[in-house]
Amino acid sequence: MKLWDQAHHGAGYLMVYVTKPGFAPTRRAVGWNDLQLLTKTGMYAPADCYPVDLSASGRSGRAVVCTIWQASHLDQTFFFCSDVNFAS
Repeated sequence: MKLWDQAHHGAGYLMVYVTKPGFAPTRRAVGWNDLQLLTKTGMYAPADCYPVDLSASGRSGRAVVCTIWQASHLDQTFFFCSDVNFAS
């Protein structure tokens, strides 16, 4: 995964979650109990892009990927959710 940072905030960390197998994103909203942590990164210096190595091996079908980006200056936290479809 690549996270693009046009403002060059830097990152204290990124936490990337994916919905647990069996979650049906078309049937209800995502809750914290529906998520499993894929990775928590270390710090990133300000840059255009922060690459994150992820593994979703064995996953197939629809899911939601949620990312928490703690900016390195600590007064801003960003949340992203993406609908994805893992190929079999």
